[in-house]
Amino acid sequence: MATCNRWRLAAVLALAVFTASRAQAQEPPCGSGAQSAVCFGTIEVPDDQRAAFSLAARQAVDALHSGEFAEDLEVFIARHGTDGEHAAAWAAVDPAATIAALKAGIPGQRVATYGGLRGWFLKTFFGNVAYDGSADGPILLNRAALPRSVPSIANTFAHEIAHRAGLRHPHSSGDLATARCEPPYVIGTLVEKHAAGPDWRPDSDDCHLFRSRPAVAMTAQGL
Repeated sequence: MATCNRWRLAAVLALAVFTASRAQAQEPPCGSGAQSAVCFGTIEVPDDQRAAFSLAARQAVDALHSGEFAEDLEVFIARHGTDGEHAAAWAAVDPAATIAALKAGIPGQRVATYGGLRGWFLKTFFGNVAYDGSADGPILLNRAALPRSVPSIANTFAHEIAHRAGLRHPHSSGDLATARCEPPYVIGTLVEKHAAGPDWRPDSDDCHLFRSRPAVAMTAQGL
């Protein structure tokens, strides 16, 4: 009887540890420091991607709340928001109101993935890595595009949150180069820049206006 009870106790303890570990893994990721109370909702992704997605969420929170991001966005709009094919998408974009809307879109924002044949098809033929789903559903990232770097995932989070804040890239269906200079793409790029740190360099997925400046001058003064 004593042996049986010990096995039962061991089983109960093991179940408790397993349940606690699952609960901990499901905890919504939050920002750091002063932003530690700003949290995403649940993130339902493959187990091997959970740590990367949680870190990306923290980076997105921190970047979108940073003074550096606000300065970069203001400078981009001032310098590039009125000229070129992309200008119409920036016409009604106020930096302060946009940043407030982006911040408001973070708390409780859920994230999930999709894949299968649909994911492969959209990634292969359209380069799709994510979309913002329904208005009250999770942001959906394409498993066919994983794994990705943590800063690039933070980029996608910010891009999709920008959509939910009402921002659009109207040229995406016919002129992706122009679309990359429109609000959701630029906001995502700026978040990735701050998440990646001083080693960040713009690439072909970023607005060409970032690449037209010296790579070492990607502070607000160099946008």
